[in-house]
Amino acid sequence: MTTQGGPLSAAILRAKRRRILPLVADIKPASPRDGELVGLRDAAELAQMLVEAGACALSVVTEPRSFGGSLRTLRRVCDAVKVPVLRKDFFSSAEQVEESQKQKAAAVLLILATTPDPVAAALYRLARELGLEVVVEIHTRQELERALALSPTIIGINNRDILSLETDSGDVRVTEELAPLVPGGIVKISESSLQTGEDIQRAIEAGADAVLVGTAILKAEDPATFLSRLISGVRV
Repeated sequence: MTTQGGPLSAAILRAKRRRILPLVADIKPASPRDGELVGLRDAAELAQMLVEAGACALSVVTEPRSFGGSLRTLRRVCDAVKVPVLRKDFFSSAEQVEESQKQKAAAVLLILATTPDPVAAALYRLARELGLEVVVEIHTRQELERALALSPTIIGINNRDILSLETDSGDVRVTEELAPLVPGGIVKISESSLQTGEDIQRAIEAGADAVLVGTAILKAEDPATFLSRLISGVRV
């Protein structure tokens, strides 16, 4: 089954071949650390602006309690753009994976810090059967070993600790430590705590194929212009 916008990994590699920074723009309504992020802005219009500014893909946080997300926002964003959309949430059930496909997501996030191995394996297998890609998220070397057991196509390296709901300071050094350990052929995304072009450049030079940036873009006075400058300022 062809997903909305095609595979996430393909969009990343396509941008990389064109020597354009593969940036996944994260639409996160709120966060425990930074409060309201989207505010009164229309998520669908925001998504269109970020794609026009150069984002090769989008992600949408749907977790409601701590991050203010919803499935409705996911569907509106998926309907508004033609690039792949990653659904970010704490996945624990088959129903969540199935509803992601119904809302036209191209990929789902599987956070190993919060998911036992048997559940992770079952959800990964189901997602692939439904035509969804899976970003397997890690934060430690131990989680990397667990991730590799799934034979993933994409690994996300979270520079912050999701177990603290990303309220820790975080640092791109996590990507610098872990990205070189990921085998070739697996797409690597550096996530979280990327505030500046310098942070992103460090992640790319460490071996990340793409970056996922949300808070810094959403807090900018002009998110589209800020995103465009990030992309043009980083050597790929």
